[in-house]
Order: sequence, then structure tokens, then C-alpha cells
Amino acid sequence: MEKKVRKAVKCFLIRNNKVVVTKYKVGNIKEGYYDIPGGKIEEGETPEETAKREFREETGMIVKNLKRRGTIVTEYPDRIFTFETFVTDTYEGEPKEFEENTSEWIEIDELLKKDKLLSNIIMLDRFFIKGLLCESCNFEVHICVNEDEEVLNVEYKIM
Repeated sequence: MEKKVRKAVKCFLIRNNKVVVTKYKVGNIKEGYYDIPGGKIEEGETPEETAKREFREETGMIVKNLKRRGTIVTEYPDRIFTFETFVTDTYEGEPKEFEENTSEWIEIDELLKKDKLLSNIIMLDRFFIKGLLCESCNFEVHICVNEDEEVLNVEYKIM
């Protein structure tokens, strides 16, 4: 069976060892899970335009000066997400609450201790964050997960 591939983005807003995250509310299939803002690339949109739009829709914040850092491929048993990944520390506004999710600043070390994390948050781990924050680096990461977001395998390359 060929897996459906969905092209999307993730945008890491990191400042002073804190990151902006979303947390899904009751009624969502991923209720209680923390995630990095992002979403599907719409027809006619560049990945950077998508990152800015999705960040605003999910947090109420405006991000600027995005830097593309690499690609996260998350492979589930029946589907694959390919995320163009951006990082920034420049923004306007503060995290807000929405019908489907809340958004907040959280210390990276505190976030990594949470039980319900979507797999892309692995990029904030001490080992992987180097590629995310390196000005002259580009990374590729392939994460295999099960339906419960348990990471089964990670392949990582910095270029």
C-alpha cells in the first residue's frame, strides 16, 4: 500500500530558551498533545507564507525573519508528513487561546518532560536543536512513529 504524503510546514519560535507551542483541546483526536505551530501548504502558497499564516492562525502571533532550516519527515503506519521547517526569534503579539487549541510560551526543558508530545518536538532535544539553531546548517530528519506518537526510529543528518 502506498502511503499518502502531505506537504506542510512547522515554525519554531524560540527565544531565551523558551518556545511557543500549541496544545490541542478536548474534542481533537490529539487532545492534550503539545505541538509546534504549522500546517498544510495551500495551493499557490510558498512554504514561508504557509508558516506565517499557520502561526498566526494557531497562536494569534505574527512571526518575521523566518529561516528555513531543513525538513522533518514524519512517517505513520498509513501516511507521511513532509514538513519544511523554519525557525525565528522575531515576532509580534502574545500567544492566545482558540476553539481548537491554546498556545503558550514554555521552557524547552519543561516541554520535553511532558507526556503528550507530537514527534516534531524531538527537534528541541539537546542533540537535535543544534541543527535547528545553526545559522549555516541544514538538516534532514526522518521520524517513524506509531498512531500513539511513540517514536520508533529516527534518522538524522546535518548538511
